[in-house]
Amino acid sequence: MSSAGQVPITAQLLAPVAIKRNRQSERSGSVRSVAGTLVRGALAALYLQQHGQADAQFARLFLNEAICRFGPLDPGPHVFPSTAASCKRERLRHTIADLLWWRVAQHHLAGPLPEEAEADWRECARCRADLKAQDGFWRDDGGRLREMTGDRHETAAHVGIDRRTGTAAESMFYTLEALAPSGADADLYGWLRADDEALDAVRQLLRAEDGRVSIGHARTRGYGDVLLRLGEQVAAQDEQDSQTRVDRWTRWSRELNEVLAAPPLSLAHRESASYAPDGFFFGLSFPTGAVLVDRFLRYTLDPAQMIDWLPPMPAVADAFPLQARLTRSLPTGGVLRWVAALTRHERLRGWNAAHGLPRQDEWMVVRGAVYVYRFEGEQRQREALFTRLSALADDGVGLRRNEGFGVVAVSDEFHRRFHQQEVEQCMC
Repeated sequence: MSSAGQVPITAQLLAPVAIKRNRQSERSGSVRSVAGTLVRGALAALYLQQHGQADAQFARLFLNEAICRFGPLDPGPHVFPSTAASCKRERLRHTIADLLWWRVAQHHLAGPLPEEAEADWRECARCRADLKAQDGFWRDDGGRLREMTGDRHETAAHVGIDRRTGTAAESMFYTLEALAPSGADADLYGWLRADDEALDAVRQLLRAEDGRVSIGHARTRGYGDVLLRLGEQVAAQDEQDSQTRVDRWTRWSRELNEVLAAPPLSLAHRESASYAPDGFFFGLSFPTGAVLVDRFLRYTLDPAQMIDWLPPMPAVADAFPLQARLTRSLPTGGVLRWVAALTRHERLRGWNAAHGLPRQDEWMVVRGAVYVYRFEGEQRQREALFTRLSALADDGVGLRRNEGFGVVAVSDEFHRRFHQQEVEQCMC
Protein backbone atom coordinates (compact mmCIF):
# COMPACT_ATOMS: atom_id res chain seq x y z
CA MET A 1 0.00 0.00 0.00
CA SER A 2 2.99 2.29 -0.47
CA SER A 3 1.24 4.47 -3.08
CA ALA A 4 -1.55 5.46 -0.70
CA GLY A 5 -1.58 8.55 1.44
CA GLN A 6 -2.71 8.97 5.03
CA VAL A 7 -5.34 11.42 6.21
CA PRO A 8 -5.84 12.41 9.87
CA ILE A 9 -9.39 12.10 11.23
CA THR A 10 -10.88 13.88 14.22
CA ALA A 11 -14.14 12.86 15.86
CA GLN A 12 -16.35 15.22 17.85
CA LEU A 13 -18.92 13.44 20.00
CA LEU A 14 -22.31 15.11 19.57
CA ALA A 15 -23.89 12.53 21.90
CA PRO A 16 -22.51 9.83 24.23
CA VAL A 17 -21.06 6.81 22.40
CA ALA A 18 -21.78 3.43 24.00
CA ILE A 19 -19.39 0.62 23.09
CA LYS A 20 -19.09 -2.28 25.52
CA ARG A 21 -15.78 -3.87 26.43
CA ASN A 22 -17.48 -7.22 26.92
CA ARG A 23 -20.33 -8.26 24.64
CA GLN A 24 -21.70 -10.87 27.05
CA SER A 25 -22.23 -8.61 30.07
CA GLU A 26 -25.00 -6.05 30.39
CA ARG A 27 -22.87 -4.27 33.01
CA SER A 28 -19.75 -4.11 30.84
CA GLY A 29 -17.84 -0.84 31.00
CA SER A 30 -17.20 1.36 27.99
CA VAL A 31 -14.06 1.27 25.88
CA ARG A 32 -11.66 4.22 25.63
CA SER A 33 -11.27 3.98 21.85
CA VAL A 34 -13.44 3.34 18.82
CA ALA A 35 -11.97 0.44 16.84
CA GLY A 36 -11.31 0.83 13.14
CA THR A 37 -13.85 -1.96 12.63
CA LEU A 38 -16.61 0.34 13.92
CA VAL A 39 -15.40 3.32 11.89
CA ARG A 40 -15.42 1.19 8.74
CA GLY A 41 -18.84 -0.26 9.62
CA ALA A 42 -20.37 3.16 10.29
CA LEU A 43 -19.18 4.51 6.94
CA ALA A 44 -20.26 1.33 5.15
CA ALA A 45 -23.77 1.68 6.63
CA LEU A 46 -23.81 5.31 5.50
CA TYR A 47 -22.83 4.25 1.99
CA LEU A 48 -25.64 1.70 1.81
CA GLN A 49 -28.15 4.31 3.01
CA GLN A 50 -27.09 6.67 0.25
CA HIS A 51 -26.63 4.18 -2.60
CA GLY A 52 -29.01 1.37 -1.68
CA GLN A 53 -26.70 -1.50 -2.57
CA ALA A 54 -23.17 -2.82 -2.27
CA ASP A 55 -21.71 -2.00 -5.68
CA ALA A 56 -18.15 -2.08 -7.03
CA GLN A 57 -17.29 1.19 -5.30
CA PHE A 58 -18.48 -0.26 -2.00
CA ALA A 59 -16.12 -3.21 -2.46
CA ARG A 60 -13.21 -0.86 -3.18
CA LEU A 61 -13.81 1.24 -0.09
CA PHE A 62 -14.70 -1.37 2.52
CA LEU A 63 -13.51 -4.78 1.34
CA ASN A 64 -10.14 -4.12 -0.32
CA GLU A 65 -7.40 -3.50 2.24
CA ALA A 66 -4.93 -2.61 -0.52
CA ILE A 67 -7.04 0.46 -1.34
CA CYS A 68 -8.59 1.73 1.90
CA ARG A 69 -7.83 1.20 5.61
CA PHE A 70 -9.60 2.70 8.61
CA GLY A 71 -7.64 3.30 11.78
CA PRO A 72 -9.05 3.41 15.34
CA LEU A 73 -10.27 6.63 16.97
CA ASP A 74 -8.24 7.18 20.14
CA PRO A 75 -8.10 9.87 22.87
CA GLY A 76 -4.58 10.73 21.71
CA PRO A 77 -2.34 10.32 18.64
CA HIS A 78 0.02 7.76 20.23
CA VAL A 79 -0.47 4.64 22.35
CA PHE A 80 2.04 3.78 25.06
CA PRO A 81 4.04 0.67 24.14
CA SER A 82 3.79 -2.33 26.45
CA THR A 83 7.31 -1.58 27.66
CA ALA A 84 6.44 1.90 29.00
CA ALA A 85 6.59 2.36 32.78
CA SER A 86 6.02 5.13 35.30
CA CYS A 87 6.19 5.70 39.06
CA LYS A 88 3.89 3.42 41.05
CA ARG A 89 2.83 6.27 43.35
CA GLU A 90 2.82 9.40 41.21
CA ARG A 91 2.74 7.94 37.69
CA LEU A 92 3.93 10.44 35.08
CA ARG A 93 4.14 13.25 37.62
CA HIS A 94 7.43 11.66 38.69
CA THR A 95 8.94 9.83 35.75
CA ILE A 96 8.51 8.00 32.45
CA ALA A 97 10.73 5.16 31.28
CA ASP A 98 10.80 2.50 28.61
CA LEU A 99 12.06 -0.95 29.65
CA LEU A 100 12.63 -2.54 26.24
CA TRP A 101 16.39 -2.10 26.12
CA TRP A 102 16.63 -3.41 29.68
CA ARG A 103 14.81 -6.55 28.54
CA VAL A 104 17.26 -6.90 25.65
CA ALA A 105 20.12 -6.84 28.18
CA GLN A 106 18.35 -9.44 30.31
CA HIS A 107 18.05 -11.79 27.33
CA HIS A 108 21.76 -11.42 26.54
CA LEU A 109 22.82 -12.10 30.11
CA ALA A 110 20.16 -14.76 30.82
CA GLY A 111 20.44 -13.80 34.45
CA PRO A 112 20.39 -10.89 36.90
CA LEU A 113 21.74 -7.52 35.82
CA PRO A 114 24.27 -5.54 37.88
CA GLU A 115 22.65 -4.08 40.98
CA GLU A 116 23.12 -0.47 39.86
CA ALA A 117 21.48 -1.26 36.54
CA GLU A 118 18.57 -3.03 38.19
CA ALA A 119 17.81 0.02 40.36
CA ASP A 120 17.78 2.38 37.38
CA TRP A 121 15.25 0.20 35.55
CA ARG A 122 13.08 -0.92 38.47
CA GLU A 123 12.75 2.14 40.72
CA CYS A 124 11.52 5.70 40.27
CA ALA A 125 14.48 8.08 40.16
CA ARG A 126 12.65 10.62 42.34
CA CYS A 127 11.00 8.64 45.15
CA ARG A 128 12.48 5.12 44.71
CA ALA A 129 9.02 3.56 44.41
CA ASP A 130 8.62 0.69 41.97
CA LEU A 131 8.08 1.35 38.30
CA LYS A 132 4.77 0.00 37.01
CA ALA A 133 3.42 -0.47 33.51
CA GLN A 134 2.03 2.69 31.92
CA ASP A 135 -0.87 2.30 29.53
CA GLY A 136 -3.12 4.72 27.69
CA PHE A 137 -2.39 7.41 25.14
CA TRP A 138 -0.03 10.35 24.80
CA ARG A 139 1.00 13.19 22.52
CA ASP A 140 4.13 15.26 22.04
CA ASP A 141 3.68 18.80 23.31
CA GLY A 142 6.64 20.88 22.20
CA GLY A 143 9.12 18.10 22.86
CA ARG A 144 7.51 17.05 26.14
CA LEU A 145 5.26 14.05 26.66
CA ARG A 146 1.68 14.71 27.74
CA GLU A 147 -0.63 11.89 28.79
CA MET A 148 -4.07 12.12 27.20
CA THR A 149 -6.55 11.80 30.05
CA GLY A 150 -9.38 13.87 28.63
CA ASP A 151 -11.62 10.95 27.69
CA ARG A 152 -14.73 11.11 29.87
CA HIS A 153 -17.30 8.47 30.72
CA GLU A 154 -20.85 8.68 31.95
CA THR A 155 -23.28 6.03 33.15
CA ALA A 156 -27.01 6.16 32.50
CA ALA A 157 -29.77 3.92 33.86
CA HIS A 158 -32.38 2.49 31.49
CA VAL A 159 -35.42 0.26 31.62
CA GLY A 160 -36.46 -2.26 29.03
CA ILE A 161 -39.63 -1.67 27.00
CA ASP A 162 -42.34 -4.28 26.71
CA ARG A 163 -43.03 -4.64 22.98
CA ARG A 164 -46.71 -5.52 23.48
CA THR A 165 -47.65 -2.69 25.82
CA GLY A 166 -45.06 -0.05 24.91
CA THR A 167 -44.44 0.55 28.62
CA ALA A 168 -41.59 -0.31 30.97
CA ALA A 169 -40.95 -4.04 31.14
CA GLU A 170 -40.90 -5.72 34.51
CA SER A 171 -37.47 -6.63 35.96
CA MET A 172 -35.52 -5.09 33.06
CA PHE A 173 -33.35 -2.37 34.57
CA TYR A 174 -29.81 -1.88 33.35
CA THR A 175 -26.98 0.65 33.18
CA LEU A 176 -25.08 1.78 30.11
CA GLU A 177 -21.63 3.35 30.28
CA ALA A 178 -20.57 5.56 27.40
CA LEU A 179 -17.91 7.94 26.16
CA ALA A 180 -19.21 11.41 26.96
CA PRO A 181 -18.78 14.54 24.81
CA SER A 182 -16.20 16.98 26.15
CA GLY A 183 -17.45 20.05 24.32
CA ALA A 184 -14.14 20.39 22.47
CA ASP A 185 -13.80 20.42 18.70
CA ALA A 186 -12.17 16.97 18.82
CA ASP A 187 -12.65 14.14 21.31
CA LEU A 188 -10.92 11.33 19.40
CA TYR A 189 -8.14 11.14 16.81
CA GLY A 190 -7.59 8.60 14.05
CA TRP A 191 -6.48 8.14 10.47
CA LEU A 192 -7.53 6.86 7.06
CA ARG A 193 -5.13 5.39 4.48
CA ALA A 194 -6.48 5.38 0.94
CA ASP A 195 -5.58 6.14 -2.65
CA ASP A 196 -6.81 9.39 -4.18
CA GLU A 197 -9.96 7.95 -5.74
CA ALA A 198 -11.05 6.18 -2.55
CA LEU A 199 -10.28 9.25 -0.45
CA ASP A 200 -12.45 11.45 -2.67
CA ALA A 201 -15.29 8.93 -2.39
CA VAL A 202 -15.10 8.95 1.42
CA ARG A 203 -15.07 12.76 1.48
CA GLN A 204 -18.19 12.86 -0.71
CA LEU A 205 -19.84 10.26 1.49
CA LEU A 206 -19.33 12.38 4.61
CA ARG A 207 -20.12 15.66 2.88
CA ALA A 208 -23.59 14.41 1.99
CA GLU A 209 -24.33 13.93 5.72
CA ASP A 210 -22.41 17.00 6.94
CA GLY A 211 -19.86 14.60 8.43
CA ARG A 212 -22.29 12.96 10.87
CA VAL A 213 -22.28 9.20 11.40
CA SER A 214 -23.75 6.82 13.98
CA ILE A 215 -21.41 4.56 15.96
CA GLY A 216 -21.90 2.03 18.74
CA HIS A 217 -24.83 0.62 20.68
CA ALA A 218 -28.19 2.11 21.68
CA ARG A 219 -28.39 4.45 18.70
CA THR A 220 -32.21 4.38 18.86
CA ARG A 221 -31.90 5.84 22.37
CA GLY A 222 -29.94 8.89 21.26
CA TYR A 223 -26.42 7.49 21.56
CA GLY A 224 -23.67 7.35 18.95
CA ASP A 225 -24.00 10.66 17.06
CA VAL A 226 -20.46 11.54 15.92
CA LEU A 227 -19.07 14.28 13.68
CA LEU A 228 -16.11 13.08 11.60
CA ARG A 229 -13.70 15.53 9.97
CA LEU A 230 -11.04 14.49 7.47
CA GLY A 231 -7.82 16.49 7.40
CA GLU A 232 -5.39 17.06 4.57
CA GLN A 233 -3.54 14.16 3.03
CA VAL A 234 0.04 13.50 4.08
CA ALA A 235 2.51 11.27 2.30
CA ALA A 236 2.63 7.63 3.28
CA GLN A 237 6.40 7.91 3.56
CA ASP A 238 7.45 9.78 6.69
CA GLU A 239 8.85 12.98 5.17
CA GLN A 240 8.24 15.38 8.05
CA ASP A 241 11.48 14.30 9.75
CA SER A 242 14.71 15.51 8.15
CA GLN A 243 16.24 12.09 8.78
CA THR A 244 15.34 9.21 6.53
CA ARG A 245 13.86 6.02 7.89
CA VAL A 246 17.20 4.28 7.57
CA ASP A 247 18.99 7.04 9.44
CA ARG A 248 16.56 6.72 12.34
CA TRP A 249 16.77 2.93 12.42
CA THR A 250 20.57 3.07 12.33
CA ARG A 251 20.65 5.59 15.16
CA TRP A 252 18.25 3.43 17.20
CA SER A 253 20.52 0.42 16.83
CA ARG A 254 23.73 2.37 17.45
CA GLU A 255 22.45 3.86 20.70
CA LEU A 256 21.17 0.48 21.89
CA ASN A 257 24.60 -0.98 21.22
CA GLU A 258 26.20 1.86 23.16
CA VAL A 259 23.90 1.26 26.16
CA LEU A 260 24.66 -2.48 26.15
CA ALA A 261 28.42 -1.96 25.83
CA ALA A 262 28.79 0.82 28.42
CA PRO A 263 28.78 0.45 32.23
CA PRO A 264 26.97 -0.78 34.20
CA LEU A 265 25.95 -3.43 31.63
CA SER A 266 29.31 -3.76 29.82
CA LEU A 267 28.05 -6.75 27.85
CA ALA A 268 31.02 -6.65 25.47
CA HIS A 269 33.36 -7.48 28.37
CA ARG A 270 31.32 -10.32 29.91
CA GLU A 271 32.40 -13.80 28.97
CA SER A 272 28.86 -15.14 29.32
CA ALA A 273 27.28 -12.48 27.16
CA SER A 274 26.21 -13.37 23.61
CA TYR A 275 26.62 -9.80 22.52
CA ALA A 276 28.09 -8.74 19.17
CA PRO A 277 28.83 -4.98 19.16
CA ASP A 278 28.62 -4.81 15.35
CA GLY A 279 25.11 -6.31 15.18
CA PHE A 280 22.14 -4.29 13.93
CA PHE A 281 19.12 -4.23 16.25
CA PHE A 282 15.62 -3.31 15.15
CA GLY A 283 12.21 -3.40 16.81
CA LEU A 284 8.77 -4.16 15.42
CA SER A 285 5.89 -2.50 17.30
CA PHE A 286 2.13 -2.93 16.80
CA PRO A 287 0.43 0.32 17.87
CA THR A 288 -3.01 -0.84 16.68
CA GLY A 289 -2.61 -4.53 17.47
CA ALA A 290 -2.48 -7.31 14.89
CA VAL A 291 -4.38 -10.49 14.05
CA LEU A 292 -1.61 -13.00 13.33
CA VAL A 293 -2.19 -16.60 12.24
CA ASP A 294 0.03 -19.47 11.17
CA ARG A 295 -0.36 -21.51 7.98
CA PHE A 296 -3.11 -23.56 9.64
CA LEU A 297 -5.00 -20.34 10.56
CA ARG A 298 -4.27 -20.78 14.27
CA TYR A 299 -3.78 -17.55 16.19
CA THR A 300 -0.18 -16.84 17.12
CA LEU A 301 1.98 -14.26 18.88
CA ASP A 302 4.91 -14.83 16.53
CA PRO A 303 5.18 -12.42 13.56
CA ALA A 304 7.45 -14.94 11.83
CA GLN A 305 4.36 -17.05 11.10
CA MET A 306 3.24 -14.36 8.62
CA ILE A 307 6.59 -12.74 7.71
CA ASP A 308 8.60 -15.55 6.20
CA TRP A 309 11.99 -13.83 6.42
CA LEU A 310 11.82 -13.31 10.20
CA PRO A 311 13.32 -15.90 12.59
CA PRO A 312 10.83 -17.74 14.83
CA MET A 313 10.35 -17.08 18.54
CA PRO A 314 11.52 -20.11 20.53
CA ALA A 315 9.65 -21.85 23.31
CA VAL A 316 10.60 -20.59 26.75
CA ALA A 317 12.48 -23.80 27.56
CA ASP A 318 14.62 -23.35 24.43
CA ALA A 319 15.22 -19.60 24.67
CA PHE A 320 18.53 -19.67 26.55
CA PRO A 321 21.36 -19.40 25.86
CA LEU A 322 20.67 -16.83 23.22
CA GLN A 323 23.22 -18.37 20.82
CA ALA A 324 21.08 -21.55 20.69
CA ARG A 325 18.04 -19.77 19.28
CA LEU A 326 17.08 -20.51 15.71
CA THR A 327 18.35 -18.06 13.11
CA ARG A 328 17.12 -17.25 9.64
CA SER A 329 19.39 -16.49 6.72
CA LEU A 330 18.08 -13.95 4.25
CA PRO A 331 18.30 -14.70 0.50
CA THR A 332 20.26 -11.46 0.13
CA GLY A 333 22.75 -12.50 2.81
CA GLY A 334 23.11 -12.01 6.53
CA VAL A 335 21.53 -13.73 9.52
CA LEU A 336 18.58 -12.70 11.72
CA ARG A 337 17.93 -13.78 15.31
CA TRP A 338 14.99 -13.05 17.60
CA VAL A 339 16.19 -11.30 20.79
CA ALA A 340 13.28 -10.23 23.01
CA ALA A 341 9.58 -9.37 23.05
CA LEU A 342 6.82 -8.09 25.27
CA THR A 343 3.53 -9.35 23.90
CA ARG A 344 0.29 -11.11 24.76
CA HIS A 345 -3.05 -11.99 23.23
CA GLU A 346 -6.25 -10.03 23.70
CA ARG A 347 -9.72 -11.19 22.74
CA LEU A 348 -11.17 -9.33 19.77
CA ARG A 349 -14.96 -9.19 19.77
CA GLY A 350 -17.44 -7.66 17.38
CA TRP A 351 -21.02 -7.47 16.19
CA ASN A 352 -22.37 -8.06 12.71
CA ALA A 353 -25.10 -5.47 12.31
CA ALA A 354 -26.18 -6.82 8.92
CA HIS A 355 -26.98 -10.24 10.36
CA GLY A 356 -27.88 -9.07 13.84
CA LEU A 357 -25.45 -11.62 15.30
CA PRO A 358 -22.13 -11.48 17.14
CA ARG A 359 -19.00 -11.89 15.06
CA GLN A 360 -16.70 -14.82 15.76
CA ASP A 361 -14.27 -13.97 18.55
CA GLU A 362 -10.66 -13.72 17.48
CA TRP A 363 -7.34 -13.32 19.27
CA MET A 364 -5.16 -10.34 18.46
CA VAL A 365 -1.67 -9.32 19.47
CA VAL A 366 -2.33 -6.56 21.99
CA ARG A 367 -1.83 -2.90 21.11
CA GLY A 368 1.65 -1.76 22.06
CA ALA A 369 3.30 -5.18 21.68
CA VAL A 370 6.95 -5.00 20.61
CA TYR A 371 9.54 -7.48 19.30
CA VAL A 372 13.31 -7.03 18.93
CA TYR A 373 15.60 -8.75 16.40
CA ARG A 374 19.33 -8.61 15.63
CA PHE A 375 20.90 -8.79 12.18
CA GLU A 376 24.49 -9.75 11.47
CA GLY A 377 25.87 -9.17 8.01
CA GLU A 378 27.73 -6.85 5.67
CA GLN A 379 26.60 -3.33 4.85
CA ARG A 380 25.17 -4.26 1.43
CA GLN A 381 23.23 -7.09 3.06
CA ARG A 382 21.95 -4.69 5.70
CA GLU A 383 20.68 -2.37 2.95
CA ALA A 384 18.64 -5.26 1.53
CA LEU A 385 17.15 -5.71 5.02
CA PHE A 386 16.22 -2.01 5.07
CA THR A 387 14.20 -2.56 1.89
CA ARG A 388 12.26 -5.37 3.56
CA LEU A 389 11.63 -3.27 6.67
CA SER A 390 10.40 -0.34 4.59
CA ALA A 391 7.92 -2.58 2.77
CA LEU A 392 6.74 -3.98 6.11
CA ALA A 393 6.25 -0.48 7.56
CA ASP A 394 4.22 0.52 4.48
CA ASP A 395 2.07 -2.60 4.12
CA GLY A 396 1.66 -3.85 7.68
CA VAL A 397 1.02 -7.49 8.53
CA GLY A 398 -1.80 -9.84 9.49
CA LEU A 399 -5.53 -10.10 8.92
CA ARG A 400 -8.19 -7.36 8.92
CA ARG A 401 -5.78 -4.61 7.95
CA ASN A 402 -8.60 -2.60 6.37
CA GLU A 403 -10.00 -2.31 9.92
CA GLY A 404 -6.79 -0.68 11.18
CA PHE A 405 -5.07 -3.78 12.56
CA GLY A 406 -1.54 -4.82 11.62
CA VAL A 407 0.18 -1.42 11.51
CA VAL A 408 3.93 -1.91 12.04
CA ALA A 409 6.29 0.71 13.48
CA VAL A 410 9.95 -0.16 12.92
CA SER A 411 12.31 0.86 15.76
CA ASP A 412 9.80 3.15 17.46
CA GLU A 413 11.51 6.32 18.68
CA PHE A 414 9.73 6.04 22.05
CA HIS A 415 12.14 3.28 23.10
CA ARG A 416 15.22 5.30 22.22
CA ARG A 417 13.88 8.52 23.70
CA PHE A 418 12.93 7.06 27.08
CA HIS A 419 15.40 4.21 27.54
CA GLN A 420 16.59 6.22 30.54
CA GLN A 421 14.15 7.66 33.03
CA GLU A 422 12.96 11.18 32.20
CA VAL A 423 11.71 13.34 35.04
CA GLU A 424 11.54 16.61 33.12
CA GLN A 425 9.89 15.57 29.86
CA CYS A 426 6.39 14.84 31.19
CA MET A 427 3.50 17.28 31.39
CA CYS A 428 0.68 16.03 33.61
